[in-house]
Amino acid sequence: MPSPLPLATPTWVFSCRLWLMVLALWTAASAHAEPLRNCRITGFQTEVQCGTLRRALDPAKPAGVQIEVHYVVVPALARRKLPDPVFFLAGGPGQSAIHIAPSVARRLARLNNRRDLVFVDQRGTGRSAPLYCEEDRKSSLAQQMDMERTYQHLAQCLAQLQKLPYGDTRFFTTVLAMQDLDAVRQALGAAQINLIGGSYGTRAALDYLRQFPTAVRRTVLDGVAPADMSLPSSASSDNQTAFDAMLGACETEPRCAKAYPRLRADWAALLSELPRQASVANPRTGVPERVTITREAVLGGVRSPLYLPSLAAALPHAITEATQGRFEAMLGLGSVFAMRGPNRMAE
Repeated sequence: MPSPLPLATPTWVFSCRLWLMVLALWTAASAHAEPLRNCRITGFQTEVQCGTLRRALDPAKPAGVQIEVHYVVVPALARRKLPDPVFFLAGGPGQSAIHIAPSVARRLARLNNRRDLVFVDQRGTGRSAPLYCEEDRKSSLAQQMDMERTYQHLAQCLAQLQKLPYGDTRFFTTVLAMQDLDAVRQALGAAQINLIGGSYGTRAALDYLRQFPTAVRRTVLDGVAPADMSLPSSASSDNQTAFDAMLGACETEPRCAKAYPRLRADWAALLSELPRQASVANPRTGVPERVTITREAVLGGVRSPLYLPSLAAALPHAITEATQGRFEAMLGLGSVFAMRGPNRMAE
């Protein structure tokens, strides 16, 4: 049998207590929570609670530039609620958890019966030191398909962000965002929390588990994006898998197979004919434009719809239309997420 652990010496106990005191002081110095206040959020029929936490942009400089981390608490319905709230981690990265809170809260209604639901806008998103660039709404379709122009726009975007008071983008990382999240947990007085993450939110949840393992009671991960997955390089293979599954589903579904009997062959033929000239109505303005449809534009047009079954179901029609020179459906589907409204992704 293994030998029992030796009793802690007074020196060891003193060192441990000193470290805990230093940690507590650092936490108090690096975060200042405003009291929760009743507030109204679009999408909720009743009042919820809004909170704000001041955090150092750079944790190594607690007295330096400060940012505000915003969060919303949907109180439990039961009088004798359970002490471990549920934190929802949004995807993206770049999605505002507060903006999608109403739809998520409806799905988590059973949990909300006895537990608070907490939605934190991660630093850089939503209301928490947002990193948003000016939108290019007046560009033509040809300009939107010009990759060189896109790269220039990204460079201008970065320069614009760096002019913000908190524009040092080195400090908008998952690691620091999860430290903000734990500061919210402490501000709420919760010894442990439950995490629910989807897409990028799963990576955030895993990082929180890594940094604060004892603060988590349960974790639910939907569509796991582990830390060792290179998201840009894996996106192409994942998109191809999803696209092939869509083609296969159409072939096995009687009505789809009857309506689009040559879908796979039409797709191959479409790609082989690119680039090609076409007259297309701009999805933003509805004004017809003469543009060169490239392979990159078509692949981009089918990528975004694969995120939602309701949009993916329209791809067979869009592909068939495109083979006949009508690209409105495909470009329209591809621009759904680009039509940035209140739920726009942060940069």
